[in-house]
Amino acid sequence: MNTYGLVRVSSLSQKENTSLNFQSKRINDYCSVYELPLQKIITETESGGKDLDDRSGLKELQALIKTKECDTIVVNKVDRLGRSLLQGLLFLKYCEENNVRVICIENGIDTDNPQSKLITNILFSIAEAEKDQINKRLADGRSKTFEMGKKPYGGNLSFGYRKNNKGEIVLDKFDSMIVKLIYKKWNELSKKPNLSKTKRTQKILKLLKKSKCKFHKNNFRTHNIKDILTNSMYCGELKWKGQTTKSSYPTIVSKRLFNVVQSYV
Repeated sequence: MNTYGLVRVSSLSQKENTSLNFQSKRINDYCSVYELPLQKIITETESGGKDLDDRSGLKELQALIKTKECDTIVVNKVDRLGRSLLQGLLFLKYCEENNVRVICIENGIDTDNPQSKLITNILFSIAEAEKDQINKRLADGRSKTFEMGKKPYGGNLSFGYRKNNKGEIVLDKFDSMIVKLIYKKWNELSKKPNLSKTKRTQKILKLLKKSKCKFHKNNFRTHNIKDILTNSMYCGELKWKGQTTKSSYPTIVSKRLFNVVQSYV
């Protein structure tokens, strides 16, 4: 039986105090009393708000679980596995699925104990309900944001835009000019019936390269051109989940030019 402990604090300031020492002592004492062969106590100094897959301590434990080197995990409290009950229980569920015993000293949880399994199953149900509520609130928030004409999701900004020092989405002066150039040239080339879409794209790529225009420090590629030419945000429209709304962000091309270009993309 290989046992590993996990201690976690969410900031460097907490690391300075006795939190890590306290957690480590409790784990050492517990393993000593119950004769658990403690191999190592893994220390994690980072926010439990991170995704489970992004946390160094849990990554190390998951690697040990996958190689069958760890069959028992001891923590002082279930909240050391995550910032919330939900996060902690998600990792408990992962351990259960991999036949790894988890002991949470202060919570009185030992997944090898039938009574603890009953408790954790109840907590799993509560956590799932909490997860559904969180997802619903997030979905409602995104819908409201979209109705206000703003992006309802994160991710990269469309080329031609940037965030100012207030976090507001504004035009990037140089990149927005490149977007205008791409639309203008595509519209001009579309009037030449002998040019296929591929040839139009190649001509625009050559022009951009000759003009030393970059797509986020890289040369433009075919899919960049297509993405730009089909992005309705440039003409003042946002699309999300089959819906369309008026964008609150500044436009780069006219709606008329955008619609004309769509006929040839």
